[in-house]
Amino acid sequence: MTMEENNKKVLASQAEKFLKDFLETFLSNQKYLTREKSSEINSAALVYEKIRVAMEYQEEHLIFKNAIARILRRRYTLLPSIKSLMLTQDLMRELAWADYVNPETLDKKTWTEIGIIIDRYLVILNNLNCGIYSKLDLQKKIIDWMACEIEDNIRPKEENELLINYASSILNKNLIINSPKISPEDNDLLLKITVYNLLFKPDIPLVEYYLLNKIYPNFKSFNIAEAKKFALSFEPYFNKINRYLNHPLRTNYVHYVKRFIPPFIVLRSTLASGNFIAENVLQAPSVLETETMETYRAMINSARTKVFRGTMRALIFILFTKIILALIIEVPYDRYFTGGIHFLSLFINILTPVILMFVAGTFVKSPPPKNAKFVAEAVSRILYDGNIGEKKFNLILKKSNRSFAIFNLFYGLFNIAILVGVIWLLLILQFNLVSIILFFLFISIVSFFSFRIRNIALELAMQRSSDDAITSAIEVLFLPFIKIGKYISGKFALFNPTMMLVDFLIEAPLKTIIRIVNYWRRFVNAKKEEMEY
Repeated sequence: MTMEENNKKVLASQAEKFLKDFLETFLSNQKYLTREKSSEINSAALVYEKIRVAMEYQEEHLIFKNAIARILRRRYTLLPSIKSLMLTQDLMRELAWADYVNPETLDKKTWTEIGIIIDRYLVILNNLNCGIYSKLDLQKKIIDWMACEIEDNIRPKEENELLINYASSILNKNLIINSPKISPEDNDLLLKITVYNLLFKPDIPLVEYYLLNKIYPNFKSFNIAEAKKFALSFEPYFNKINRYLNHPLRTNYVHYVKRFIPPFIVLRSTLASGNFIAENVLQAPSVLETETMETYRAMINSARTKVFRGTMRALIFILFTKIILALIIEVPYDRYFTGGIHFLSLFINILTPVILMFVAGTFVKSPPPKNAKFVAEAVSRILYDGNIGEKKFNLILKKSNRSFAIFNLFYGLFNIAILVGVIWLLLILQFNLVSIILFFLFISIVSFFSFRIRNIALELAMQRSSDDAITSAIEVLFLPFIKIGKYISGKFALFNPTMMLVDFLIEAPLKTIIRIVNYWRRFVNAKKEEMEY
């Protein structure tokens, strides 16, 4: 296609409206992300925060939200009767110490809104009633949602919702749903949470919070009476959220959306670069198309850096957690039951996960070169035709036949054989019960982390190349560990005892000392000022 023909191409009306709305919203929200350094930054708190973040494996875009949740959880746990004003001040003060926000640049409206948010959630926390969760689990869930809403208030991202709606409407055009079990409303929400998951990589609290606001659109405007009613009848409210989280067809949606999400990921990154204004894009859409492919190539080149960072964070988390567990569980167990320390099992348990993580991160593959052509064609279809192609996709798959069931049985037996074989080998090496449990724990976590890091490198792949025989064999061997690792990681996300100890035995005293020192400095400065008059 010549340059002249390319310039004559006209954007689909849906694409035109999306681009205009997205760019205008994105540019208006940039003022919330640009800020000066706060005068309240505390060196000790800042250094601690850097170390604390390094110790816990988490995606970079989740760090701010998780810091908010951690501060709120600690302050509420230590003082359940805390008032919203005090909690707001404590939160903003600690965020400022760690250079997350500059309170001096936040307007009065933002401070007021954060106070209202905290007030509403404190009402919910103090009136919670639910029989299916423990009190601690409920508190964690509600505080996580509160952190999500506060982050939204400090760093609004309405443009993300515009992209979710746009991508969902495009992808929905090629879906065929021949089942009375899926209503149009269910299909719309299941498609949107799938797009949200694959575009923005949220954690479980963010997904729950997203569904909360979709199912109950008035939640953010609940008054005290409505918040209390929500808390006292929490179970039926949350059951509606859980219904979508555990929907039997959710995996089918993931398989479908995952295949066509790469062009939307690249488009989002291109538009978020800040190099465009709506008028220029609408007048010359071919420039956006060209820039999108430049962004794709840059993202492929930077994928290795993202993989390296992810590997390093995972290594730090694994090494720190393993050493802590070795000191408080494995070594004392050895000394008590055997009278000494079994150094072979100790070294294998410490070094093997680290070596596996390093090797897995080193040999991650990028999408094949031909993938660029697929992405370019998909971007063009989305912008100019308003679809992802003509082919339709049936969401309801046919039931598996008998041969598939036989393969499932064989695969299950094969997994059991692998696990039994590993246990047998560890017993030969004289591993005790605790050492075996820790070995499985960390090998499983490493396997799952490696799987996630591999997906980071391949998130832009529309058609993945086949692995060689050796790689395929290794993946088959590690699949049972990946499944165990996924389960353990989910539980660690809900409750990580190591990080809880750090938060309450190190962070709480440190922040208290910093607070006392700051009060003392203010007192001394006030006395100095008195002496000047």
